[in-house]
Amino acid sequence: MQLRPKYVHVIANPAKERRASLLTTLNNRFRPVGIEWQVSVTHRPGDAHKYAAQAVENGAEVIAAFGGDGTVMEVAGALVGTKVPLLILPGGTGNLVAQELGVPTSVSRACKRLTGETIEVRPVDVGRMSNHHFLLRVGCGFETDVLQDATRELKNQFGKWAYVFASIKALQQIPVANYRLTLDDNEVVESRGIACAVANAGTIGIGKLTLSQSIGIDDGKLDVILVRSGQIDGILELAGKVMGIQKDQSHDPEAGLDASHLVNHWQVDKIKIESDPIQSLQADGDLIAAETPQTIEVLPKALHVVI
Repeated sequence: MQLRPKYVHVIANPAKERRASLLTTLNNRFRPVGIEWQVSVTHRPGDAHKYAAQAVENGAEVIAAFGGDGTVMEVAGALVGTKVPLLILPGGTGNLVAQELGVPTSVSRACKRLTGETIEVRPVDVGRMSNHHFLLRVGCGFETDVLQDATRELKNQFGKWAYVFASIKALQQIPVANYRLTLDDNEVVESRGIACAVANAGTIGIGKLTLSQSIGIDDGKLDVILVRSGQIDGILELAGKVMGIQKDQSHDPEAGLDASHLVNHWQVDKIKIESDPIQSLQADGDLIAAETPQTIEVLPKALHVVI
């Protein structure tokens, strides 16, 4: 528990039509309880990280991020190791970080978490790859192809369904690579596969489905998931279960995906991913300027989040 903050800095990446409603909500929630607030609006990648770092230097007691998972992660990257809490105000297409942490989808209700006499803060793990931090996962292969096809225009028109349409397109030409994974510097795994993900959290954004019930955002570990290359009917079966099209009577869908015949799963502190051919990577739902090979590690309880 911490005392209610006196000054909150909000980093916002909203659609133009939502800016006025955001300001009204902030004023209605914070002004009556004496919380001073200020907003910085992002215009390009990197702004959220820069503004958050400046706000920490200027004495902000809480930094709030309004936008999608990419904005949340940029702000979080600036707060790693500072103990300045992050308040998530969902304002994107997926909002998977908010879903993982149980943050209300209503911005007004999320703001209310700061208006009591005290606030509750939870330390969570952060993943690090080169100069990139992540809360959900990084990955290469099939998932990256889906993100490339889920354009901003498609997301504006169809919301989360944009990822479904992009997945259908990507399934028509599934990428296969030779992966070499070095786990905690002492075990090497080589396999052909269509995707490799390193997860800090299990949420995938479809109901209560998770990558695995064992994945925890504060367990001090990263979860490596390798989807092996297989027959197309097996891949489609897994996709059908994810989308709820096919039912698996022997498995509880809220417990995690049951795809042991297609997937390898390890828990590690650090992993090096190599692939042939070289593959691009995504982090928390955004394509980034990074390619394999990459070394990825966990930073246990490196970020504090208002819950």
